[in-house]
Amino acid sequence: MKSLVRALIWLPLVVFVASVQAQTIEWKLKKGQSFDVQTVNEMVTSMILPDGAKQELPMKQMIDVQWNVGASDDKSFAIEQTVKRVRTSMKSPIINVEYDSDQGDPTDPVGKQFALGIKPVLGVPISLKMGRLGNLIELKLPPSLVEQKSNPANPLSAESLKSSFQQQIEFPKLNFSVGDTWEQTLKANVNGMQTQSVLKFRFDGNTDRDGRKFSKFHVDAVTELVQSPPGVEVTLKDTGSDGEIFFDAELGCVFESIQRQNLDMNLNVAGQKVNQSIQGTTTTTFRLAN
Repeated sequence: MKSLVRALIWLPLVVFVASVQAQTIEWKLKKGQSFDVQTVNEMVTSMILPDGAKQELPMKQMIDVQWNVGASDDKSFAIEQTVKRVRTSMKSPIINVEYDSDQGDPTDPVGKQFALGIKPVLGVPISLKMGRLGNLIELKLPPSLVEQKSNPANPLSAESLKSSFQQQIEFPKLNFSVGDTWEQTLKANVNGMQTQSVLKFRFDGNTDRDGRKFSKFHVDAVTELVQSPPGVEVTLKDTGSDGEIFFDAELGCVFESIQRQNLDMNLNVAGQKVNQSIQGTTTTTFRLAN
């Protein structure tokens, strides 16, 4: 589930439009600005059990966040981030959850357990400081989150939030020309399963959408297993994860990003073998609220 919140940064496929002159890319957020940030995660987990039976677990999650920009200078800017609303839907023969943080507590046991992991972060400001190239400089979690029991499977747990912020995309300091590339390595630990992803970015120039111009970056991601979780033997295969970033160079902010994830893994637990595949898309949008 963690992969759902990583998401606060990657990437839709739009027609490439012409080459452009060299340009720099940096965040230009200013004190007093407010942004509505929404992440939509749609994922299907398919499993083939030891007896050959197949199960599918589709899930959709929407996380609405508000960014308020504080102190700002030539090198960095401060953000107060607050999760405003979380909606989750999971439907299958083995689990059925419909949760909306605006609608109160669910009545079913699974929904109640899910709500317990979400409640501590709702409406709680999180302070962070970012560099103009998108690098995380400082992160301050409130005591209520720091003291909460770590649960990396929960995308809004303290551990997962720290990981997601530390994995912000960092733009290199250069004048981009079409075709320029760079790489970034991300590490993750989900319930003891450690992975490493190498992201390869490519500048594809400028593109027009709804009468506005955006800088477009393509991303290819390759994920490898570093260590299996205790008691489980995992074989992991990345079968094609990629995406795009659309950056509003005039406003100085990501406009939209989409991450497409496609992973296959074989699990061996005490001789019981399970094949699991994950196919999902995570879309994150940033909109100036004021």
